[in-house]
Amino acid sequence: MNDLKVELLNAMGNPQSLSVAGALGCFGEQSSGYFLEQLNAMDSEARAKKEEKVLRKSFGIGHGAVGDQGCFAFSIENLPRVATLFLCAPEYLSHLQQSLRRAVASRGFYLPDVIKNSDLAEEVKKVLSNSFEFYMRMSKNGVPEEDARFILPLYTKTNIQTSGDARELCHLVSMAKNPGVPSVVKEVVNEIIRLAKEKSPYLFEDFGFNYESIAWRPAPFLFADKNDGMKKLIEQESVFSKNEEVTLVSCDTQMLEVLDDEIIDAAIRGRKEAEISLLKHVHFTFLFPISIVGFHQVTRQRTWNLAVESIYDAIQDDSSGLVTPPSIARSSFGDEFQRQHQKMMSLTREFPLNEAIGIISHGLKVYVLAHIDGWNAIHSIGKRTCQTAQWEIRAIAWKMAKIIKREFPALSKWVEPQCIVYGKCPEDKNCGYSQKGQKL
Repeated sequence: MNDLKVELLNAMGNPQSLSVAGALGCFGEQSSGYFLEQLNAMDSEARAKKEEKVLRKSFGIGHGAVGDQGCFAFSIENLPRVATLFLCAPEYLSHLQQSLRRAVASRGFYLPDVIKNSDLAEEVKKVLSNSFEFYMRMSKNGVPEEDARFILPLYTKTNIQTSGDARELCHLVSMAKNPGVPSVVKEVVNEIIRLAKEKSPYLFEDFGFNYESIAWRPAPFLFADKNDGMKKLIEQESVFSKNEEVTLVSCDTQMLEVLDDEIIDAAIRGRKEAEISLLKHVHFTFLFPISIVGFHQVTRQRTWNLAVESIYDAIQDDSSGLVTPPSIARSSFGDEFQRQHQKMMSLTREFPLNEAIGIISHGLKVYVLAHIDGWNAIHSIGKRTCQTAQWEIRAIAWKMAKIIKREFPALSKWVEPQCIVYGKCPEDKNCGYSQKGQKL
């Protein structure tokens, strides 16, 4: 795996024994603490046999909450960003990732063996090296690094800390079996599971239902070999696709009859969680295009319920499938940005797509279907409409806000930047929006 390094930083006690004790506590008279003491008193062979049997009869037949009790944290170094796009998809894994928005891309790029051993290896290395050189040149000549990064390949190396429970790690294993998943992703997942198995072998045994994908909260699967439903939805929105607008696909505003201005204002001003929770039952579903850069960020938002078109459908769109940051479009680098992206795209046709996909740039455009509830409208959209938010997501969030204000007027005064919602600016530099807008 080249210089990629996966390290198990921490496992919560003995995750396997904790999960087994919890499972026994569901059906026994005594507490899980009692059963953990009993397990700890056994010799290693008897204990392993007992734990395997309990997990087979609980986690193994679909009692997923048993797997939730065993948590693991990993540090992963020199991981290509194509792999972090995969790791960040499941909603119940948590990540702290080196940001290309603020960190210089100095680690270089990864290449799989099928490319390194090919006749085109030197050509690929040259093109990807040029993308890094171009990134540095733009950065030194007035283009913000957060925009210059759009030309970096998905094989750009990064660091990430990932934590989660056994159920969601099993979810990763199942997802990695899809033929569209790059080999480096499969290798990383295998190494994660290998290390986790050293601590908890039977938590990751394939018992059947613990590896049945329909049992998990479905993830926005960028590397699916195909996504016919998303493809059909995008094709139906032909006018939207040309104009690159945020489209409201559906909404449910029946809660308008209950949640009027008075109730919403009192709930938000008074931080009344019981009534704020009602906002989770106000529904808006949007379809919009976004760069891979932006998609990576909205995926980590996690409270947005997402679906995404297959990246393999997205790369069929040639030059129209590229998001060009305004700072680049209005600079002398605009044409070169387009040409460099096309060079990277053309190389993807020379290799198996699941291996070539890491060659493409972060500027590739994909379509996302996002369900936003009423709580998202005041919290996450409040974060994303802030002047400090990344420009692409900020523009999308403001378009969502405009539609939500129109469809659900009682929310209008609260679908605003976080300084309005919270009554104060949490950022180091105050842009002054709260002074211009509504104050609490």
